[in-house]
Amino acid sequence: MKLTDIKGIGDATLAKLAELGIFEPRQLVLKLPSRYVDLNAPVRAAEAEHGAFCMLEGIVVGKTAPSKRGAKSFTVRLADCCDARGGGFKATFFNQPYYHAAFKEGERYRFLGKTGEGEVTLINPVFEPACKLQNLDGVFTVYPLKGTIGQNSFKKMVREALLALKTQDGMPEDVWEALELAHFPPHSEEAEQGIVRLAAYDAATAVNIYKNTVNRGDRHRKVFYDLPNNIILSFTNSLSVTPTPSQMRTFEEIKTDLCSENDMSRIVSGDVGSGKTLTAFFAAVCAAHAGHQCAVMAPTEILAAQHFAKFSEVAKKLGIPCALLTSSVPRSDATEIKERLASGELKAVFGTQSLLSPSVRFADLTLAVIDEQHKFGVNERAELQNKGARDVLTLTATPIPRSLALTFYEDIAVSHVERRAEASPNILTKIVSPQKLADMLCFVAEECKKGRQAFIVCPSIRDSEGFETLSVDGFMREYGRIFADIPHAVLHGRMSGEEKDAVMSAFSRGELSLLVATSVVEVGVDTKASVMCVLAADRFGLASLHQLRGRVGRDGSQAYCFLHASHTSERALRRLSAVTECNDGAVVAERDFEMRGAGDLLGTVQSGATLTPGLGLPMTPGVLKAARELPACKARAITEYFLSSFAPETYRKFAEKVVRVTLDS
Repeated sequence: MKLTDIKGIGDATLAKLAELGIFEPRQLVLKLPSRYVDLNAPVRAAEAEHGAFCMLEGIVVGKTAPSKRGAKSFTVRLADCCDARGGGFKATFFNQPYYHAAFKEGERYRFLGKTGEGEVTLINPVFEPACKLQNLDGVFTVYPLKGTIGQNSFKKMVREALLALKTQDGMPEDVWEALELAHFPPHSEEAEQGIVRLAAYDAATAVNIYKNTVNRGDRHRKVFYDLPNNIILSFTNSLSVTPTPSQMRTFEEIKTDLCSENDMSRIVSGDVGSGKTLTAFFAAVCAAHAGHQCAVMAPTEILAAQHFAKFSEVAKKLGIPCALLTSSVPRSDATEIKERLASGELKAVFGTQSLLSPSVRFADLTLAVIDEQHKFGVNERAELQNKGARDVLTLTATPIPRSLALTFYEDIAVSHVERRAEASPNILTKIVSPQKLADMLCFVAEECKKGRQAFIVCPSIRDSEGFETLSVDGFMREYGRIFADIPHAVLHGRMSGEEKDAVMSAFSRGELSLLVATSVVEVGVDTKASVMCVLAADRFGLASLHQLRGRVGRDGSQAYCFLHASHTSERALRRLSAVTECNDGAVVAERDFEMRGAGDLLGTVQSGATLTPGLGLPMTPGVLKAARELPACKARAITEYFLSSFAPETYRKFAEKVVRVTLDS
């Protein structure tokens, strides 16, 4: 089918469509709206975006007479019905003097048009009396046409093309309905449903290509675990706490993975303090019992040491040789640990990125446990696998967007560890404006004087231009006097291991009331602190903010998390609001996915816009959910149509990319 087969498309229109990159009917119907305007919801003129279509409603307060020469223009001045402050706007008409008599002073009208620069002015808008609405009702679709074709003319062509594709090209009913809904939504609530459905169809097609293309042999198990039936009971008997039902379920899932025919690739997701670390310890015990080695990589020395100390209690009871290897370990001790790893004597090692050093060699590394997934890049996580760890277990309170998306490809399984039944959200989270910073600091000082403990987290150690008071150094110089009578200390990554340990030990013993730190305290630090203040919180990722919040209120008492906003832009406040509105790390992760994307699913970028491979539509949690729920029979029919008619060349390139990479990271 050709464009000239579509009613209303002649040679002149063909040239205009070519300027938009449209050469066939399929491309015409895939030129989706860039915006929807709710014709039943006028906006305040002062908030209208310059150069964009908007709906305004106003009462005529005056009008000029049509000019007698040139464009014969006239202007109507209106009071904005949506502005309680008494604002107004104008509507200017060129070459339409016949509309002049239609406007009567004191009457209300509704306008649809583009705003000009400067004072809010609509140029040649569509209008109707508010008491007699006929056309300005429902939803108005706006297309990115660069001024080449009128909006209404384009919509007529889309309507004709959709009808032709349905009757002559064999377009499946589901695809046609989605396109119909995307182009002609009957109500504002349904405006983007069609685009979501199309994206879901595209995602489902991509998954079918992936499953039919990827050679699953690269995941076929080559390392086996001969585990006793009572391995879980043996492990739980060595613990000083009773595991929760969700932890026990995760133990079973890990054991099943290690005894299955494919390598393990599993995320253990659970909120801060839910007990994810215990599941990592179980995996390490399994590796040791089978005679293999396990490496547990944490993002900070403090957390690695904390994990090692807790695991040592279990390891001693079960007779598992283990060690801690970080940059702070004395050279002679580190050399000995490396020799014991290379010989296979040590079965479990805990550390930071030091484990990735070429000097660290393993005799039989089969399992990698990566704590706080969001703190490591794709390549860093893959390096442990390159040392032999084909089985990978990842712990996270806030899964990175990439992993949320990859679970859809069924390359990563997910276990969820729930909070203990007696645990309840006890942290009040608030956004603090720049003007309220001093008030927040006074509150912190008062809490410390009452015997409570607090963190103040800064985005950097030293000053940088434009952020002089937000570094640890700058903050102490500017506000240190407020805390002069309060036992306090600083903590950051450039301090030696001994210095950091001394500060954290003093804080844990209650000898210090306040820590001014960088995000080195973000993960895994157990304290009794009740106040967390994050300076310039808009410079932190959502996962980091949720983790920082998890450092306080761990004893169940009332706690506070203050997110100081150094910028108050709409985007910054929207991101911070995602943290204040929920305490569930999984929900925070989904909001993170929605806001920053999952990056390149077949590459190493962990964030950024993620688009469906065929149609280039946003890949969101809603799209993945809709794709998962698509019945198999519909998915097959849609996949066949997309591959044969809609975007065969695009999907061919996608399949080639799938062949070249794996998604194990």
